Amino acid sequence: MAELNAIYCPRDPDTETNLRCGRCDELICPNCLVQTEVGSRCSDCARIRTPPMFEACPAELGKAAAAGFGTAIGLSILAGAIVLTFGIPFFGIIFIGAIGWVVGEAVYRASGYKQSQALQWIAGLSVLSSFLVFTIFGDFTAILGLIIGTYYAIQKVRPPRQR
Repeated sequence: MAELNAIYCPRDPDTETNLRCGRCDELICPNCLVQTEVGSRCSDCARIRTPPMFEACPAELGKAAAAGFGTAIGLSILAGAIVLTFGIPFFGIIFIGAIGWVVGEAVYRASGYKQSQALQWIAGLSVLSSFLVFTIFGDFTAILGLIIGTYYAIQKVRPPRQR
């Protein structure tokens, strides 16, 4: 009786396969294949490109940074003045959290409604700068607001998870 030789995927050597790319005829396994409009392809032939919504160019990153840091610092100075004027306790928790939401929106709009990891860093660091400016006014209770605000800002510009 003739023995059958198993064929393995070159990209996933532990997986047996008989599937082939519809374009280059290379072996692919179900884990490696990319389903396109014209059939199953290997990742090289599928030419997967990141959608423009998730690619921010340097100019967009610059606008987003200016909007994020400007908004964060301006609002934290306003909040500090309110705290000094009215002496409201624990105001920093609420205000820094709200600043995070506003900063996320400012970064999102200034970048042309883009979402990327670089924009997440800009948004998060903007909220951190807001917290640091706010602590100059003596309210150190805003650390919880920093956590909440950073979460809001980052979530606004977070790209969806890649599968």
